Amino acid sequence: MSSTFSDGQLRQTGNSLAAAGWTTEDLTLLGQAGRDRLVGIRDSLRRGGDIVTAIVEGRTELWLHEDQKTGWTRGRVIYSHLQETGLLAGCVDLDELKAIQTKGIDFFRKHFAGKAIFGWRSVRDGHVPFLVEYGDGVLLFWRRLGDVWVACYPALRRK
Repeated sequence: MSSTFSDGQLRQTGNSLAAAGWTTEDLTLLGQAGRDRLVGIRDSLRRGGDIVTAIVEGRTELWLHEDQKTGWTRGRVIYSHLQETGLLAGCVDLDELKAIQTKGIDFFRKHFAGKAIFGWRSVRDGHVPFLVEYGDGVLLFWRRLGDVWVACYPALRRK
C-alpha cells in the first residue's frame, strides 16, 4: 500500500511525536485506532487543540443568538442560524462537553457559572447536548430543538 504522505511529512510527524515522548508502542496504538477516533483527533487539531486548554487560554466564547439577548427563541432557529452562517463549525460537540464535564464542578463554576452550555455540533434526533451545574456535579442532558432558549443557554464556541 502506497502512502499519499511525503517522506518529509512523515519525518516531521515522527520527530514531533518523539519530541513529545511518544514510543514506538504509542505509534502502533495510533495506527490501530479506529477511523472515528482518528477523525476526532484530526478535527481537534484543526480546531486548535483540546477544548479544556482552549477554555483556559480564553480561546472560546459563550455565543447567543440575537433573539436570546433580548428574550428567547426556539432551538431550531438557533441551529438553522448556526448552519447558515458557518458558525456551527466552531461550536463544541458531545465529546468536548464530556471533556469539560470530567474537569468537575470547580472548573465549570469558574468558567460557566449560572449557565447551561450547549454543544450544537452534536445535534441528534432533534436534541442538543448540554452541560449544567447540578448540586456538586456537572450533568449532561439533552434539550429538544423545539424548546425555548434564553440568555443563560449559550452555545460554547471557539473564537
